[in-house]
Amino acid sequence: MIHLSPNLIIPAIIFLLILMWVLNRWLYRPVLKVLDDRQAIVEGAARDAADAEAKIAALSEEYDNALQHSRRVAKATGNQAQTEALGAEKEILSAAHHQAEAFMDKALVALEKSADAAREELGEHAETLSREVSSRILGRALR
Repeated sequence: MIHLSPNLIIPAIIFLLILMWVLNRWLYRPVLKVLDDRQAIVEGAARDAADAEAKIAALSEEYDNALQHSRRVAKATGNQAQTEALGAEKEILSAAHHQAEAFMDKALVALEKSADAAREELGEHAETLSREVSSRILGRALR
């Protein structure tokens, strides 16, 4: 059986307390401090990552909004340009139509004048020709 004497127990308890104090001071505290520092770094990095993720989400939303706005502006500008182009096209076509009508009217007037002149000339020639034919057939000159 083990016999415990007070002469052995008291020095063992004192040695154990001194050992606990030395280990606590030189080993446990520095290790716990390193672990706490690491934990703080990890938590800081997690906070930074969350902040960066929130900033990325905000910037992405801002980018999407700006892109949608730009698309709306571009579409409106395109629609306006198309409307203006259609208006200009209508004006040009209308002007060309009026010019064509004016040209056709002038050509028709010139054609009518030319036809009238040709009729008059043909009338004169027909009268002369008919007198010649009549005089040849009849053998005498007509008055």
